[in-house]
Amino acid sequence: MKKIYLLFFLAIAFSFSHINAEPCPVSAIITSSGSNLVLSYNPGTSLCGNRPGTVTVDVSTVYILSSCINDISVYVYSSGPALSDTGTLTIISGFDTICNYSDSVLPIEDFEFLNATFKVFPNPLMKDNQLTVKFATNITAKIYMYDVTGKLAVTDEIDNVNSKQINTSNLTNGVYFLRLVTDNTTITKKVIIMK
Repeated sequence: MKKIYLLFFLAIAFSFSHINAEPCPVSAIITSSGSNLVLSYNPGTSLCGNRPGTVTVDVSTVYILSSCINDISVYVYSSGPALSDTGTLTIISGFDTICNYSDSVLPIEDFEFLNATFKVFPNPLMKDNQLTVKFATNITAKIYMYDVTGKLAVTDEIDNVNSKQINTSNLTNGVYFLRLVTDNTTITKKVIIMK
């Protein structure tokens, strides 16, 4: 009789651990020469609070959760051998889930990632002269702001950082288009200034 109870208890414990296991991300990408690991989840399949605080890649490289925005989690390198964006990745999430990605099939596109994490605030800009652009990971890009007539109003650069303050003191009230240009993609956001 004790064996039956033991088997029953083990079956429940095993089922419970699989019910609570975090799903594998749809994609994974290692950026910035191995300093960041970006995991992308299908919408609605994983809440930020349920994602692991630490993940291990290829048995010994450890990354720690840095930020979580909707369906994307960004981890920063902590310890272990440095990784690049080539080869096969095995990610151990810490929630009894092992996720494999082969041949660096990391299907997250630069545009989708930047568009999902590119934030411009405050928008509308109603006081102060500082507009902030923010990303989930460090990027290098050029910033251009155009007025509604297409005239270039502001130029700036981002050099391997995840946020930037843009001075708008010389701009008049109105609608502007902020264009972010990287080596691989261009994203445009509408900005309203009402000082």
